Amino acid sequence: MGIRSFIRRRVQAKLTGSETAKNTPSDRDLRPLPTTTDKEGFVAVLRVADLPQGEGRTVAVNQTAIAVFHLEDGFYAIDDACTHEDAPLGEGTVVGATVVCPYHDWVYEITTGACHTDPARPVGCFATKTHDDFVWVGPRTSDGTDDRGGDHADGLNTSEHAS
Repeated sequence: MGIRSFIRRRVQAKLTGSETAKNTPSDRDLRPLPTTTDKEGFVAVLRVADLPQGEGRTVAVNQTAIAVFHLEDGFYAIDDACTHEDAPLGEGTVVGATVVCPYHDWVYEITTGACHTDPARPVGCFATKTHDDFVWVGPRTSDGTDDRGGDHADGLNTSEHAS
């Protein structure tokens, strides 16, 4: 988790009081994830109850990092790497149906992979489904760009900007 993402989540938890509200999992919530790919090529990545609505998480599917998000109308999965500097989008802040990159604030549409910051730099999307109280990620439904790098618009001075 990036430091900005960590701090943002801790502050939000303090403000909403959610850091003290922990749900006791049911026996059903403690079942291990299925370990085999289903007949449609989907892999179970987490329990439905493990990802609250309005949040995201990075998961691994066949050694590929994928960001899974729980929105009001269901679960979505996109490439985890921001097309700017490869930051983990699963650690970003969810705002409506967008995710804000935790490193340089690039914004992506979770449902389509479109990049609001630079429309030529979308992330790829994956099929998702829920079954038996698990979230499953399936085949890629769109490709993102392979382009990376660019100006940093976060106001921080880093060693790469030093004279």
